[in-house]
Amino acid sequence: MYSDHATRDQRLAWHADLLGQLANPSRLQVCIFLSDREEDVNSLARKIGISQPALSRHLARLHRSGIIKFRSHAQFRYYSCDHPDVLELLKTLTELYSPDLSQDKMPSLSKTPKAL
Repeated sequence: MYSDHATRDQRLAWHADLLGQLANPSRLQVCIFLSDREEDVNSLARKIGISQPALSRHLARLHRSGIIKFRSHAQFRYYSCDHPDVLELLKTLTELYSPDLSQDKMPSLSKTPKAL
């Protein structure tokens, strides 16, 4: 997130980077699945239908960007997405494209985003 003292150009660059992270269909789907639950890499890979190594690369990129977080338990990492800007974008996308994004296999995006 940018600071309150960020210039207009800095804010635009930050938002462009956020949108760029979500512009990839796999990363967007990861954020949709993680928006209302925690998942480990293996179960998330099965649900999304991509290989575990490919998913791990997407998760690493999303984590570096601050879009997702993880918690470790034993030898597993459980990932989640509660980034307020991402949740707001996902909510808007669901409202615009609900037939495409809210199929039975997709989680609900009813979680109310935190205040920005």
